[in-house]
Amino acid sequence: MKEFQQIETLIYGREVKKADILIARLMRSNLSADNMAALFMFRARTRLLSGRPDDAIDDLSSAQKLQPNLETQSDQFLELYGDVLFARFELASVGFADRNDTSRAQAAYEQLLHRNPNYSNIGWIHYQQGRLFLTQNNAQRAEECFHQALISASHVKYLTAYCYERLGFIAFYEYRDINRALAFFDRATDTYPHGEDVYWLVQINILRSRVYNAAGQSDLALKSAERALKLASSSHTEKGSMSEAILNITELLSSLQGHDRQTLAYLEQFTQQTKRPPGADVTWSRVYEMRGNAHFSLGQYDNAISDYVTALQFNPDHPWELSLYQQIARCHYKKHAFPETIDSIRRLLNLAEQDGMSIEDFRVYELLGGALFALKRYDEATEAYQSALKIIPPNTDYSHQILSYYNLAKELI
Repeated sequence: MKEFQQIETLIYGREVKKADILIARLMRSNLSADNMAALFMFRARTRLLSGRPDDAIDDLSSAQKLQPNLETQSDQFLELYGDVLFARFELASVGFADRNDTSRAQAAYEQLLHRNPNYSNIGWIHYQQGRLFLTQNNAQRAEECFHQALISASHVKYLTAYCYERLGFIAFYEYRDINRALAFFDRATDTYPHGEDVYWLVQINILRSRVYNAAGQSDLALKSAERALKLASSSHTEKGSMSEAILNITELLSSLQGHDRQTLAYLEQFTQQTKRPPGADVTWSRVYEMRGNAHFSLGQYDNAISDYVTALQFNPDHPWELSLYQQIARCHYKKHAFPETIDSIRRLLNLAEQDGMSIEDFRVYELLGGALFALKRYDEATEAYQSALKIIPPNTDYSHQILSYYNLAKELI
């Protein structure tokens, strides 16, 4: 049918809404079972592109009811079925991803490869298999699949770039081979077709900035992060790309000195344009933690305390919970709010005891001793200083300083 060719062209050009309109119009006409099954498969593809894998699976089920032999006779059906299942796994909320989806996707790809090793889009199948292996932490098998995809037939024009990007990802995160990772990223951007999805370019520039940062090349890392942010500002990018780009550059600036005001400006931009989650959220916890650190560096201690408290509210199981309470205590100490300092440290120590953890940072007890000393509670201060001296490396400037305060507190008892 002429209309089917139009739909195919629209989907290939990622004009999903136009394709959906044409599909909806044709579904209201009197079509044969075979043509209706083809329409359901077209709509499954548009729903996959729209991030609606559950709806896509429903359409594939409808197509199968009209053509019961689709799974055994249609290579396109198997490819789409595998893609949809894998997408559902990737798009699932944290804690709700179903490993059965990846198993079924892998089975569909394997069935297709076994049945038709000369399939016209076999390169894409190898690429998807590589991504599946990455979710299983099997980097070696993933690499093999990506290299195979590079030399296999495919009608996906951006596949070469995608493969190089994943190989760069593996080179960095699995082997920490920075030069190889950057070389792969360069190949990826060089082979990415002009005018394609800008969101992918945002992602690879974020990755490149992280690699440069790990290599200690902060200037190049910042340039890549800024490039990602500029690309994300385009109206053609996906909704979440701007938030990702902002968080990436903020993480980078937070690790550098002298960028606190810029960090706060970016974080303000993030909170204004990103929907605030109703409950616990690790990302937002990190946002407020970075805000707190920037406010602390600027001497804005009340703001810092508020930020750290909010960070803990967004993530009650924060892995650095004790560290955040220590930061809160430091803020109070800087304000000369010594009773509040002591309360924060006591809470930190109680939490550590409840979790069966030992305090290894001498600065916790030094801070407690300083607050108690300021309140002239010298006997308690000596106990705190003793605890600090037990865990601090001996014969250092810090140990000599704490020892002098300890001796002074003993004299003042």
